[in-house]
Amino acid sequence: MFYDGYQEIALDPNSFLINNMDKVDQGDHFEIGICVRNLSNAVTDSIDFKFSMINKSNNQENLVTRTYKMINALDTIHVNFNKILLESPGEYNFVGEANYNKRFRENYYFNNILKKSFEIKGDKSNPLLNIYFDGVHIMDGDIVSPKPEILVTLKDDNNLLPITDPTLFEVKLDTGRNQIQEIPMSSPQIKFIPASSTNNEAKIMYYPTLKEGEYTLYVQGKDATGNKSGVNPMSVKFKVIEKQSVSNVLNYPNPFSTSTQFIFTLTGEELPDIMSISILTLTGKVVKEITKDQLGPLRIGVNRTEYKWDGTDEFGAKLANGVYLYKVNVRKGNGNIFDNYGLGKIDSSFKDGYGKMVILR
Repeated sequence: MFYDGYQEIALDPNSFLINNMDKVDQGDHFEIGICVRNLSNAVTDSIDFKFSMINKSNNQENLVTRTYKMINALDTIHVNFNKILLESPGEYNFVGEANYNKRFRENYYFNNILKKSFEIKGDKSNPLLNIYFDGVHIMDGDIVSPKPEILVTLKDDNNLLPITDPTLFEVKLDTGRNQIQEIPMSSPQIKFIPASSTNNEAKIMYYPTLKEGEYTLYVQGKDATGNKSGVNPMSVKFKVIEKQSVSNVLNYPNPFSTSTQFIFTLTGEELPDIMSISILTLTGKVVKEITKDQLGPLRIGVNRTEYKWDGTDEFGAKLANGVYLYKVNVRKGNGNIFDNYGLGKIDSSFKDGYGKMVILR
């Protein structure tokens, strides 16, 4: 009868060791690997391994326990562990312990323990928040549709921690009557689009139905580690006018020598189906017709046309210096004409659908 003695294992970092940096970004992968060697002449039992993390306050988090196969006499196995580090920034000790529950008896246990000190570096950068109404940035006090599409984007430069939680957004709407409404992310007016690992930009689409009046929208956003987009929420003031109208129509610059653009304000819920600008002489002769397609994309609120009129007629010939009229033609498909709704002093030069411009070369 032969006696083989106790089973005896030890961690052997000289044979195999995977060890990443001493400093790891929050959200990055922590990976460690080690060789476990059977020092005895007997086959071991299955080996239970425990992985833990201990913070600076000596609080221990038991990450996971795993059972590995038996090791033949004088043979080895490799043990690997990896984890995405979402813990708070600070200093930690990683501990790996083989045969932690003493499934089999050994002469020595001190050589079953691996310790690794490292630091989790915190993400201190603020995410970038943007607000768009129907696809554009607006100025405080601008006019928007009663049913706008409000897009809020939140972009973070840390792609390791994508923004996938809608509760990281906070949306409030001040109706101007001392009533601030908090819009829950579960509202049917909200659509959440999570960020991806390649483009850490989360979005919410907000589709309110608004009455005529003045409003203020407040939006706050946080990244996955809790960094706010700003100390205070971003705010945008805007107006809603329900009446279908076109107003504040002018050309800029005026007078002009080479080209001029048209600026006007549209109010109401719907865009016109038909819109054109006719250029006329003082005697009423139409010398140029600018179509809706030429004007470019329209929106509820202040518009500045992409189109620049160069002072030529329908045949491309330059018009003579002098004063000309322009007439705005706006209709819906049902034939209703948009009203000329006065929004300010700027309308004093635009009456009954006509304005004046000067060509001065």
